[in-house]
Amino acid sequence: MVHLPPELMIKIIGYLYYSPDDVLDRVWPRARQEPYRPLGDTATMEKMNEIGVVPRRVQLLSRGTHFNVPGDMILSTGSCPALNPLRLVSRNFYDVCQAFAYRELEIDHSPQKRHTKSWETGINTIEIDAGSVKTIKIHLGPKSSSQQSKDPLWTSFIMDIAKVMVLCEHTETISLYYSKGGDDITAIRDQTLAMIEQGSVRNIGVYSSDVLENARRSLDYSSTTSPQGLLRQILTSSRACERLRRLDIVMEHVNVDLVQLLQTQLTSIQSLTIRKALRLSHLKDFQPFHMTMWAMNSNLTKLVLAHCHLAFADMMIPLLAHFYHLEELVWAHCGLWWMQPRAKYFPKGWSKSAHSLPNIRAPLKLLHIENVSELELRIMGEIPAEELTISDRQEGRIGKAFTESDEIFPRTKILRVPSNPPGYVAHFASPLEVACRRREIKLFRNARVLFPYADSNQ
Repeated sequence: MVHLPPELMIKIIGYLYYSPDDVLDRVWPRARQEPYRPLGDTATMEKMNEIGVVPRRVQLLSRGTHFNVPGDMILSTGSCPALNPLRLVSRNFYDVCQAFAYRELEIDHSPQKRHTKSWETGINTIEIDAGSVKTIKIHLGPKSSSQQSKDPLWTSFIMDIAKVMVLCEHTETISLYYSKGGDDITAIRDQTLAMIEQGSVRNIGVYSSDVLENARRSLDYSSTTSPQGLLRQILTSSRACERLRRLDIVMEHVNVDLVQLLQTQLTSIQSLTIRKALRLSHLKDFQPFHMTMWAMNSNLTKLVLAHCHLAFADMMIPLLAHFYHLEELVWAHCGLWWMQPRAKYFPKGWSKSAHSLPNIRAPLKLLHIENVSELELRIMGEIPAEELTISDRQEGRIGKAFTESDEIFPRTKILRVPSNPPGYVAHFASPLEVACRRREIKLFRNARVLFPYADSNQ
């Protein structure tokens, strides 16, 4: 057995625990059931228990001083299970592991959590150093009907959350989950901005609980005043925009002025996710993907667009020409069936043209398409990608597209499609298999659906 120094062992475990999905799938298959995941996502007790993370009552310690948690606030944390036995090896291992064991801190005031078994026993109470926290997840449940927007109790609760955030001075990621987007969160908003401008925070996620739980709902009339205010405050700060590396926006809708800030201010961001927010009902005739409005960004390598009405398939071609360093693109359930783009004719040999997309930029490392029509598939076939995933059960339309054109999706080396239904027996090669064999593309039937509860064009 190889004996490694404790510090090196912890770095290895930390890398595996906080690594991309391809690594986690090999070493810890149950850690992430889906490749798309909100920042620090352990939003429910069930999911935390599913991956072996046990919620515990937390006593927060900062520079030798204990933080007294108010009665309406719950602090909980989850530890990496692999570290628990490692801490028992020696005192040295314990000291090193302790700084890595509790990196995610949840702040919640949901009443149902106070009645779970974990909170009823004092055995689960732990003390952690606030300086070791790397991710803060704030769950703002709905207020009771008797509470008003300026209720002093609510204001006090929000200020207490801001105090906890101040103590966690080495935080890198902040995730905000909200149910009522009209609630006043001024203290959280100001502290988040300060931690980006002056601290170590690089990743921000704003998530609507309603969108995460039920993507089929329209939610056009839900209020998003507070989360939009948070994003607007961040995007109007040049210092914050320079330091921000990942931004997740999962909201019912956003206003035109916020989209304009996204277009012009995000010049340093590396990963951007927009889910549901670009809605026709609120943006009207405004087209968010007229690329002349977007600032250049050579750092952007990953873009996820899901359930966005106005992210049409034909808009992805100029987008990729503009963001020429982009390596991963996820396009899922976007567009509107009654506003399909016009069919585009590709003459034979188009992929060899000097002005075609495959010849003006490097191929994507990954292109993931989900819920796509036959017309949209042909339009996006201009995109070069080394690995292509099409999470669509209609294999016939995929096979037809690849059969009719040997130039569709140029530079593709790997194609992933969903697995065949249980009990399906193939007696001969499908058209898609024949086309892939002819083009020397490796075909895998293991494509995963990123948004399984989604309803297209909703």
